Amino acid sequence: MKTINLVFNSFLDAFKIVREAGLKKFYFLPGIISLILFGIFVYLGDYLSLSIATAFENFFKLGEYSSIIYVLIKILIWICTIFFYYLVYKSLLLVIISPILGYISERVETHLTGKKFDFTFGDNIKFLLRGIDIGLKSFFKQMVGTCVVMLLGFIFPINLSIPLLIFIIQGYFTGFSFMDYTLERYNLTPKESLEFLKKQRVYAALCGGIFTLLFFIPIIGIFIAPLITCIATTKITLELLKDYPQSNSISTK
Repeated sequence: MKTINLVFNSFLDAFKIVREAGLKKFYFLPGIISLILFGIFVYLGDYLSLSIATAFENFFKLGEYSSIIYVLIKILIWICTIFFYYLVYKSLLLVIISPILGYISERVETHLTGKKFDFTFGDNIKFLLRGIDIGLKSFFKQMVGTCVVMLLGFIFPINLSIPLLIFIIQGYFTGFSFMDYTLERYNLTPKESLEFLKKQRVYAALCGGIFTLLFFIPIIGIFIAPLITCIATTKITLELLKDYPQSNSISTK
Protein backbone atom coordinates (compact mmCIF):
# COMPACT_ATOMS: atom_id res chain seq x y z
CA MET A 1 0.00 0.00 0.00
CA LYS A 2 2.88 2.35 0.80
CA THR A 3 4.31 1.74 -2.66
CA ILE A 4 1.05 2.51 -4.42
CA ASN A 5 0.50 5.67 -2.36
CA LEU A 6 4.00 7.00 -3.10
CA VAL A 7 3.67 6.37 -6.84
CA PHE A 8 0.11 7.69 -7.10
CA ASN A 9 0.81 10.85 -5.08
CA SER A 10 4.06 11.51 -6.98
CA PHE A 11 2.25 11.45 -10.31
CA LEU A 12 -0.43 13.79 -8.98
CA ASP A 13 2.23 16.14 -7.57
CA ALA A 14 4.07 16.10 -10.91
CA PHE A 15 1.48 18.41 -12.49
CA LYS A 16 1.98 20.91 -9.66
CA ILE A 17 5.77 20.68 -9.96
CA VAL A 18 5.52 21.48 -13.67
CA ARG A 19 4.02 24.85 -12.76
CA GLU A 20 6.19 25.56 -9.72
CA ALA A 21 9.50 24.66 -11.41
CA GLY A 22 8.67 26.40 -14.70
CA LEU A 23 8.75 23.24 -16.81
CA LYS A 24 5.68 23.84 -18.98
CA LYS A 25 7.78 24.33 -22.11
CA PHE A 26 9.00 20.77 -21.82
CA TYR A 27 5.54 19.50 -22.66
CA PHE A 28 6.10 20.61 -26.22
CA LEU A 29 9.66 19.67 -27.20
CA PRO A 30 9.36 15.94 -26.41
CA GLY A 31 5.84 16.06 -27.86
CA ILE A 32 6.98 17.58 -31.15
CA ILE A 33 9.83 15.06 -31.44
CA SER A 34 7.33 12.32 -30.66
CA LEU A 35 4.92 13.51 -33.35
CA ILE A 36 7.66 13.58 -35.99
CA LEU A 37 8.86 10.12 -34.99
CA PHE A 38 5.27 8.85 -34.85
CA GLY A 39 4.59 10.10 -38.38
CA ILE A 40 7.70 8.34 -39.69
CA PHE A 41 6.76 5.10 -37.97
CA VAL A 42 3.14 5.20 -39.14
CA TYR A 43 4.34 5.60 -42.72
CA LEU A 44 6.91 2.82 -42.38
CA GLY A 45 4.45 0.61 -40.50
CA ASP A 46 1.79 1.02 -43.18
CA TYR A 47 4.32 0.30 -45.92
CA LEU A 48 5.73 -2.74 -44.13
CA SER A 49 2.33 -4.22 -43.26
CA LEU A 50 1.25 -3.87 -46.90
CA SER A 51 4.45 -5.53 -48.10
CA ILE A 52 4.08 -8.41 -45.62
CA ALA A 53 0.41 -8.89 -46.48
CA THR A 54 1.24 -8.99 -50.18
CA ALA A 55 4.03 -11.52 -49.57
CA PHE A 56 1.69 -13.73 -47.54
CA GLU A 57 -0.99 -13.38 -50.18
CA ASN A 58 1.35 -14.55 -52.93
CA PHE A 59 2.99 -17.33 -50.90
CA PHE A 60 -0.10 -18.87 -49.29
CA LYS A 61 -2.51 -18.02 -52.16
CA LEU A 62 -4.84 -16.18 -49.80
CA GLY A 63 -6.97 -15.04 -52.69
CA GLU A 64 -8.30 -18.58 -52.94
CA TYR A 65 -9.88 -18.35 -49.46
CA SER A 66 -13.14 -16.66 -48.60
CA SER A 67 -13.08 -12.88 -48.50
CA ILE A 68 -13.74 -12.83 -44.72
CA ILE A 69 -10.73 -15.03 -43.91
CA TYR A 70 -8.60 -13.01 -46.29
CA VAL A 71 -9.54 -9.74 -44.60
CA LEU A 72 -9.01 -11.20 -41.11
CA ILE A 73 -5.52 -12.39 -42.02
CA LYS A 74 -4.58 -8.98 -43.42
CA ILE A 75 -5.92 -7.28 -40.27
CA LEU A 76 -3.90 -9.66 -38.07
CA ILE A 77 -0.74 -8.89 -40.02
CA TRP A 78 -1.39 -5.15 -39.70
CA ILE A 79 -1.99 -5.42 -35.92
CA CYS A 80 1.22 -7.43 -35.37
CA THR A 81 3.20 -4.91 -37.42
CA ILE A 82 1.81 -1.93 -35.50
CA PHE A 83 2.46 -3.70 -32.19
CA PHE A 84 6.09 -4.34 -33.12
CA TYR A 85 6.56 -0.77 -34.28
CA TYR A 86 5.05 0.54 -31.06
CA LEU A 87 7.67 -1.32 -29.03
CA VAL A 88 10.47 0.08 -31.19
CA TYR A 89 8.93 3.55 -31.39
CA LYS A 90 8.50 4.01 -27.62
CA SER A 91 12.03 2.82 -26.85
CA LEU A 92 13.59 4.88 -29.63
CA LEU A 93 11.71 7.98 -28.48
CA LEU A 94 13.06 7.62 -24.93
CA VAL A 95 16.60 7.23 -26.27
CA ILE A 96 16.31 10.34 -28.47
CA ILE A 97 14.89 12.58 -25.73
CA SER A 98 17.08 11.16 -22.94
CA PRO A 99 19.21 14.36 -22.78
CA ILE A 100 16.04 16.40 -22.29
CA LEU A 101 14.65 14.05 -19.65
CA GLY A 102 18.00 13.98 -17.85
CA TYR A 103 17.98 17.79 -17.65
CA ILE A 104 14.35 17.81 -16.46
CA SER A 105 15.21 15.30 -13.74
CA GLU A 106 18.05 17.57 -12.59
CA ARG A 107 15.74 20.60 -12.50
CA VAL A 108 13.16 18.66 -10.50
CA GLU A 109 15.73 17.58 -7.90
CA THR A 110 16.93 21.18 -7.54
CA HIS A 111 13.33 22.29 -7.04
CA LEU A 112 12.59 19.59 -4.46
CA THR A 113 15.85 19.61 -2.48
CA GLY A 114 17.52 22.93 -3.26
CA LYS A 115 20.70 21.18 -4.46
CA LYS A 116 22.55 22.94 -7.25
CA PHE A 117 24.38 21.10 -10.00
CA ASP A 118 27.31 22.40 -12.01
CA PHE A 119 28.16 19.56 -14.34
CA THR A 120 30.85 20.08 -16.97
CA PHE A 121 30.37 19.51 -20.68
CA GLY A 122 32.20 16.20 -20.29
CA ASP A 123 29.79 15.16 -17.53
CA ASN A 124 26.79 15.96 -19.73
CA ILE A 125 28.25 13.94 -22.62
CA LYS A 126 28.82 11.04 -20.22
CA PHE A 127 25.21 11.26 -19.01
CA LEU A 128 23.99 11.39 -22.61
CA LEU A 129 25.95 8.29 -23.60
CA ARG A 130 24.79 6.49 -20.49
CA GLY A 131 21.16 7.36 -21.24
CA ILE A 132 21.53 5.98 -24.76
CA ASP A 133 23.28 2.87 -23.45
CA ILE A 134 20.64 2.19 -20.81
CA GLY A 135 17.85 2.87 -23.30
CA LEU A 136 19.23 0.48 -25.91
CA LYS A 137 19.89 -2.27 -23.37
CA SER A 138 16.39 -1.85 -21.96
CA PHE A 139 14.96 -2.05 -25.46
CA PHE A 140 16.70 -5.32 -26.29
CA LYS A 141 15.73 -6.84 -22.94
CA GLN A 142 12.13 -5.76 -23.53
CA MET A 143 12.13 -7.37 -26.96
CA VAL A 144 13.64 -10.63 -25.65
CA GLY A 145 11.18 -10.73 -22.74
CA THR A 146 8.25 -9.96 -25.04
CA CYS A 147 9.29 -12.67 -27.52
CA VAL A 148 9.59 -15.23 -24.70
CA VAL A 149 6.11 -14.32 -23.45
CA MET A 150 4.70 -14.57 -26.96
CA LEU A 151 6.23 -18.04 -27.38
CA LEU A 152 4.79 -19.12 -24.03
CA GLY A 153 1.43 -17.96 -25.34
CA PHE A 154 0.93 -21.37 -26.89
CA ILE A 155 0.71 -22.83 -23.37
CA PHE A 156 -2.63 -22.71 -21.56
CA PRO A 157 -3.38 -20.84 -19.28
CA ILE A 158 -0.34 -18.59 -19.85
CA ASN A 159 -1.87 -17.38 -23.11
CA LEU A 160 -4.70 -15.76 -21.15
CA SER A 161 -2.28 -13.45 -19.37
CA ILE A 162 -0.08 -12.44 -22.33
CA PRO A 163 -1.29 -8.79 -22.49
CA LEU A 164 -0.70 -8.35 -18.74
CA LEU A 165 2.75 -9.97 -18.84
CA ILE A 166 3.84 -7.81 -21.78
CA PHE A 167 2.50 -4.72 -20.01
CA ILE A 168 4.52 -5.58 -16.88
CA ILE A 169 7.72 -6.24 -18.86
CA GLN A 170 7.34 -2.99 -20.76
CA GLY A 171 6.63 -1.07 -17.57
CA TYR A 172 9.57 -2.60 -15.72
CA PHE A 173 12.24 -1.60 -18.22
CA THR A 174 10.63 1.74 -19.10
CA GLY A 175 10.50 2.63 -15.42
CA PHE A 176 14.17 1.73 -15.06
CA SER A 177 15.10 4.14 -17.86
CA PHE A 178 13.31 6.97 -16.06
CA MET A 179 14.80 6.09 -12.66
CA ASP A 180 18.32 6.01 -14.05
CA TYR A 181 18.23 9.74 -14.86
CA THR A 182 18.42 10.30 -11.09
CA LEU A 183 20.66 7.35 -10.26
CA GLU A 184 23.41 8.57 -12.62
CA ARG A 185 23.79 11.75 -10.53
CA TYR A 186 24.49 9.65 -7.45
CA ASN A 187 27.62 7.93 -8.75
CA LEU A 188 25.83 4.62 -9.23
CA THR A 189 27.41 2.53 -11.96
CA PRO A 190 25.08 0.81 -14.47
CA LYS A 191 25.61 -2.43 -12.51
CA GLU A 192 24.70 -0.73 -9.22
CA SER A 193 21.68 0.87 -10.87
CA LEU A 194 20.53 -2.56 -11.99
CA GLU A 195 20.91 -3.89 -8.44
CA PHE A 196 18.92 -0.89 -7.19
CA LEU A 197 16.23 -1.64 -9.78
CA LYS A 198 15.94 -5.28 -8.70
CA LYS A 199 15.22 -4.14 -5.16
CA GLN A 200 12.69 -1.56 -6.37
CA ARG A 201 11.19 -3.51 -9.26
CA VAL A 202 7.62 -2.81 -8.17
CA TYR A 203 8.22 0.95 -8.26
CA ALA A 204 9.86 0.66 -11.68
CA ALA A 205 7.00 -1.42 -13.09
CA LEU A 206 4.34 0.94 -11.71
CA CYS A 207 6.09 4.07 -13.05
CA GLY A 208 6.63 2.50 -16.46
CA GLY A 209 3.08 1.17 -16.50
CA ILE A 210 1.60 4.59 -15.77
CA PHE A 211 3.82 6.07 -18.49
CA THR A 212 2.35 3.56 -20.96
CA LEU A 213 -1.21 4.38 -19.91
CA LEU A 214 -0.56 8.11 -20.23
CA PHE A 215 1.17 7.55 -23.55
CA PHE A 216 -1.94 5.84 -24.94
CA ILE A 217 -4.14 8.89 -24.32
CA PRO A 218 -4.96 10.15 -27.84
CA ILE A 219 -2.93 13.19 -28.97
CA ILE A 220 -2.14 14.70 -25.55
CA GLY A 221 -0.56 11.49 -24.26
CA ILE A 222 2.64 11.93 -26.27
CA PHE A 223 3.00 15.45 -24.85
CA ILE A 224 2.36 14.79 -21.16
CA ALA A 225 3.64 11.22 -20.65
CA PRO A 226 7.43 11.84 -20.89
CA LEU A 227 7.45 14.99 -18.75
CA ILE A 228 5.02 13.85 -16.05
CA THR A 229 6.64 10.42 -15.73
CA CYS A 230 10.14 11.93 -15.53
CA ILE A 231 9.08 14.31 -12.76
CA ALA A 232 7.17 11.69 -10.77
CA THR A 233 9.89 9.06 -11.13
CA THR A 234 12.57 11.53 -10.05
CA LYS A 235 10.61 12.32 -6.90
CA ILE A 236 10.06 8.62 -6.19
CA THR A 237 13.71 7.73 -6.79
CA LEU A 238 14.89 10.49 -4.46
CA GLU A 239 12.69 9.05 -1.73
CA LEU A 240 14.05 5.55 -2.31
CA LEU A 241 17.67 6.78 -2.34
CA LYS A 242 17.34 8.08 1.22
CA ASP A 243 17.79 4.50 2.41
CA TYR A 244 20.49 3.65 -0.12
CA PRO A 245 24.08 3.32 1.27
CA GLN A 246 25.62 5.55 -1.40
CA SER A 247 23.01 8.30 -1.27
CA ASN A 248 25.52 10.80 0.13
CA SER A 249 28.02 10.37 -2.70
CA ILE A 250 26.27 12.70 -5.13
CA SER A 251 28.50 14.56 -7.53
CA THR A 252 28.15 18.33 -7.04
CA LYS A 253 30.93 19.66 -9.14
